[in-house]
Amino acid sequence: ARRASLTPRSAARTAPEDEHSMAPPLPAKEATLFKAIVKHYELKSYKKGLRAADQVLKKFPEHGETIAMKGLLLNCMEKKEEAYDLVRKGIKLDIKSQVCWHVYGLLYRSDREYAQAIKCYRGALRHEPENVKILRDLSMLQIQLRLLPGFLETRQKLLTMKPTNRMHWFTFAVALHLVGRYDEAVGVVEAYERTLEGSDEPSKEPYEYSEMLLYKNTLYEEAGQPQKALDDLDAIKEKVADRTGWRERRAALLLAVGRHGEAGEEYLALLKRNPEHFGWHAGLQAAELQAATPTERWLSAEVTAEAEATLAALYSKLQKAYPKSQACMRLPLDFTRSPPAFAAALDAYARSYVRKGVPSLFADLKPLCAEGAWSRVLFGELVAGWVGALEATGAFPDTCEKEPPSTLMWARVLLAQYYDSCGDTAAALSQLDMAIGHTPTCLDLYLFKARVYKHAGHASAAARWMEEARKMDLADRYLNTKATRYLLRADCVPEAEATIALFTKDGGSTLHEMQCVWFELELAASYLRTGDYGRALKNFAHVEQHFADIGEDQFDFHTYCVRKMTLREYVKMVRFEDTLHGHAFYVTAACGIVDTYLRIVAKPARDAAAAAAEEAGGGLSVQERKKAESKRRKAEAKAKAEAEAQAKRDADAKGKDGKGGKKGGGKEKPPDDDPYGEALASVEAPLAKAAGYMRTLLLHAPAELRVQVLACQLAMARSKPLLALRALRKALSLGAADAQVHRSAARFLHLYRAGGAALAPAVATVVERHSAQILAAAGLPTGATAEAYNDAFLARAGGGAAAAAVVAHAEVRALVAPAQAAAAREALASLDLQQASLAVCKEALALLEPGGALADAAAAAAFRQKAVARFPHAPAFGGGSGDEPPPPPSGE
Repeated sequence: ARRASLTPRSAARTAPEDEHSMAPPLPAKEATLFKAIVKHYELKSYKKGLRAADQVLKKFPEHGETIAMKGLLLNCMEKKEEAYDLVRKGIKLDIKSQVCWHVYGLLYRSDREYAQAIKCYRGALRHEPENVKILRDLSMLQIQLRLLPGFLETRQKLLTMKPTNRMHWFTFAVALHLVGRYDEAVGVVEAYERTLEGSDEPSKEPYEYSEMLLYKNTLYEEAGQPQKALDDLDAIKEKVADRTGWRERRAALLLAVGRHGEAGEEYLALLKRNPEHFGWHAGLQAAELQAATPTERWLSAEVTAEAEATLAALYSKLQKAYPKSQACMRLPLDFTRSPPAFAAALDAYARSYVRKGVPSLFADLKPLCAEGAWSRVLFGELVAGWVGALEATGAFPDTCEKEPPSTLMWARVLLAQYYDSCGDTAAALSQLDMAIGHTPTCLDLYLFKARVYKHAGHASAAARWMEEARKMDLADRYLNTKATRYLLRADCVPEAEATIALFTKDGGSTLHEMQCVWFELELAASYLRTGDYGRALKNFAHVEQHFADIGEDQFDFHTYCVRKMTLREYVKMVRFEDTLHGHAFYVTAACGIVDTYLRIVAKPARDAAAAAAEEAGGGLSVQERKKAESKRRKAEAKAKAEAEAQAKRDADAKGKDGKGGKKGGGKEKPPDDDPYGEALASVEAPLAKAAGYMRTLLLHAPAELRVQVLACQLAMARSKPLLALRALRKALSLGAADAQVHRSAARFLHLYRAGGAALAPAVATVVERHSAQILAAAGLPTGATAEAYNDAFLARAGGGAAAAAVVAHAEVRALVAPAQAAAAREALASLDLQQASLAVCKEALALLEPGGALADAAAAAAFRQKAVARFPHAPAFGGGSGDEPPPPPSGE
């Protein structure tokens, strides 16, 4: 049980005084022993507490409260079943004792069963409705579960009972705030403020008093009264301890009420303090443009000529005022739309960093080179001009000042990264090879080369080059992390674990306790790619458990933040926790679990198709089939050896812990009954298990396109047409041109409108009505078929999405019109790979290979030959030979 989640002294100290108890009061000696039980619990001396409880029970074996307290002690010693049995027995013996009910609630609370704990607390309050400690514990559970009406009621009752306690005032105000009753929350804060008149509390606790005033000001702002908030902020100026925070709030409020001139003055004063603050720059820009809200990302926003001129003049002044400010030089690159002005600004900003050899320069400028960005070509021309001038004259263009040789090397690095972002792998590698030839000891060059190979589709070569960079500085944790990540992406799990273990205790076995989410996600993805569904689920579930722990961790802050008067940050934390399961890491993990269960369900059909293809030869020669079988056996042997090695490391780590012991007698970690996730992968109803995660995703991440697509696929697999339709409509609203969305839509129309699935009359009516709307959005009549819908999608596709549309169209064509499979193969064969991404080409090849919807050995071989010319470094198409780093000399 988590110690912080238990409040024994509330139960223990009220036990001897419980007037509602059915049991007679204990004699003085036993009452003293009962108090000793509580004291031992507080000091974590559980064995001594048990001895004292046994002494009481020796004379009074039917004393329910002592039995309940004994159960509480056993609960802390991880004897859960015995603890629950004793507490239940205590309640039966003394059902009217609020102590027994309170302790019962504490047991449930320690196991995170908050709903049951609330029931127990309410049972305790039936017998003692004005017990402050139980009410306080009840309110904590209510805010933890976001039972806001009940939380408000409980805090109001506590304030009525103990109006002299400051915490009760502000917890009640926060409760009103969270339910949206801002005016009443302001009234509570003002009522407490009036009680301070004539007292010395504001002077004795200036920070707490300042936070109270700023919290009240926040309430005015959230209530939609910016002018009142501004007036209040001016009135409390001398009482606020956080002067920078006060000025920042005032600038934002001035902007909100339209006083742009004054807002600009405030933001200029703030920038004088810190000219690198991008948020203050955005506020100043809004003030200059007379805008109501700041714009922090101008690159994708529409900028008028007037706005560009205004901002250019502003930053011309700021650059003179703060010549060393990076932000003042960088921000004009986002809003400048004039090519000459952009080139001049980029030259002025980037040239100094090339001279200094800043490796992260391209990471800062990468948005300017994104696909579709108007500045992409200008960027490349400028950097290529630098490299040409430095090669020819040793100086930048338009200057005679000679540069050190390292300047040319870093210019080549910047140009290589630009080529890589444009997909020109050969040019990028050429520039990096020249840079490495110039300075072979610069480890950043090997890191960049690994990144180029990653983008080129050669995960193994990328991992080896990243290993080269790591070995050049074994004490660099960042390089160790990058090498581990690249090894996992190359499915080299044992090597990755050995690498990350260099910077962890116990050989890497503590990564789960450290909540190393990125490692677990990459490890799960690797296992998923290799078909080890059990371990994939195990690691995805670890991530899900971390988020449950993060949600649990807020429990300790419900009282701490109010006690410390950090009310504004507390409200932010509560709101953040409400959106916790929409975090990208959780969404990735939950989507991974759902995807894995879908693959488990589809595995028998896939295996049957693979067996049929193998029986037919699959277009492979006898030698190739033997090679594939040998590769499979080696993979199985490798996985077995890895499992044995991990078990040995765990045993060694456990032996060390047992030998040395832990100071203070820490609890031993319970053994994992399912270390390889076999139980997770063999659940009776995998789709029902996946549906539980999907409900959480749809609640917290409904705007994620991948979530809606996966929800549609899961619903169709579960034969839930209405759930599939709901997810499909949302997905179409988020990205109708997306190839995955089209696959789901076409499959839905084919499955539920072509008579493939029997539907109830009411369900069929709903499906037909909404299917007609989907067809109408595609410009098709109500009676159109899935085949016509598929053709319409291909006709609409264009630009960079054309290749993905062709592949999706071919896959759907194989489903809805199997007789046209040959035409679909011809479409893939004639695909323009110059406009296709690596991922799209892999999807096309998967359709043509054995087990694919359009399996054909000759077509697959032809496509592979064509694709390797486009992606010569991708092993998926037979390329990448010679990309590994050279072996070290034999003397090393």
